[in-house]
Amino acid sequence: MRRLVFPGVLLGLCCFSVDMALAGGGATYSVSSDATAAGGTVNLTATLDNDGGDISGWSWGLCHDELVATVSNIGDGGGAANSTSTVSNGDPASFNETSIYPGGFTQGVVIDFIGCCVVAGGTTGFLMATADYTVAGGVAPGDYSVEYCGGVLGAPPVANVVVVNGGSIPPAGENSGTITVVDVPDPEWNYLGGNSSGNHYPAGTGIGGLTVLVGFSIQEKDNSSQGASFPNATQGFSMGCGNDGSLVIPTAGSTSLGFEPDFAEFNFYPDAWILGVVYSFSGSQLALFDVTTEVISVAYDGVATALAGVEGATSTALVWNNSTGSPPVSNVVVFDSGGYSPNFIEGSIEFVGTVTNAFQRGDSNDDGVVNIADIIWMLSEMFGGRGFTDCAIADDSNADGMNDAADAVYTATYVFLEGPAPAAPFGSCGATAGQTPADCVSFNSCP
Repeated sequence: MRRLVFPGVLLGLCCFSVDMALAGGGATYSVSSDATAAGGTVNLTATLDNDGGDISGWSWGLCHDELVATVSNIGDGGGAANSTSTVSNGDPASFNETSIYPGGFTQGVVIDFIGCCVVAGGTTGFLMATADYTVAGGVAPGDYSVEYCGGVLGAPPVANVVVVNGGSIPPAGENSGTITVVDVPDPEWNYLGGNSSGNHYPAGTGIGGLTVLVGFSIQEKDNSSQGASFPNATQGFSMGCGNDGSLVIPTAGSTSLGFEPDFAEFNFYPDAWILGVVYSFSGSQLALFDVTTEVISVAYDGVATALAGVEGATSTALVWNNSTGSPPVSNVVVFDSGGYSPNFIEGSIEFVGTVTNAFQRGDSNDDGVVNIADIIWMLSEMFGGRGFTDCAIADDSNADGMNDAADAVYTATYVFLEGPAPAAPFGSCGATAGQTPADCVSFNSCP
């Protein structure tokens, strides 16, 4: 431990008049606050606000409970502007002595022995020193004060003063800081429901026949700033998510973990689904979720006639729950053979009812019947450059989402070779799931 020694000018409290001291105005010492878990480290900064005359040096002690923390790595600002490291025309102060004690540390500074440099009046946030405080293991959560303490640390004890006009003046204010010791939180994961928007359906017929895929994800919450380990390798998880069964029904699901788990079991209900996943029965396979990772995809089928006659957007929630199945399946992530309940972020499916025209598939010339004339019409559209229809979806006889020669062949096979009929709607007018107004601008043979 070093002994702190100052030139006489720095600590000569008895050598100058009260009037000279008062002429120096006021300076305020402050120390910052920070938080960590027991066993962690915080970095606190000691700063100076000068509301008075030019300051050519200072000294102080900064105390804390020695049973709570120990001080190390004292710095002077590391080249930062407006700090002890650059106060002397861009160079460090000529004299900067610090000493560490079990209950704190001290600093004594002379900016320049020839008096050419000062901390000018009006300066705020001047960085005098920084220090690391390592909190002892086992310290109870709470707030622990770090305070300026003149005349306590050192031999002889170091005074809290600033030097103005050659005189040592006690600071006008001393603002303490706090080391907050927090509980180390358990690992946390978020379950994120997917959101599927813009799923168009014919307003007249509803969402029946429309299938929507929704992804569900896991993300671990980063609590490392509170002393928790991150990321943490998981061993498996279980999920349960409900829906409005009058609108959609979950029908199928698949995992997307980047590997094939030893166990992945879905169960589907009209208003919910549940899933259990074990990566490896031997424990050899683990998974991290330090970034948001989609783990499963679920298919939802629209209920027949649901939303029939409803135009515009309708949103239905996908809600995590712990009540589906017998016995009910809980939402948990498995870490170190223990189950941890996640935080929930709900998902949703949006349906958009659009006004669409009824049509008959295969009736390319829009005359109400499907025959050889429609085959010729299709071929003329594709290869002859004439006879374009206002209902392109009517040309898609095989309902593969494309208008090409395969549709003409498909219709010809039906008309002449007793092949399968064009896909619905066929034989009567209707619309199809996912149809938009642009798919069929007009179709005169259907009311």
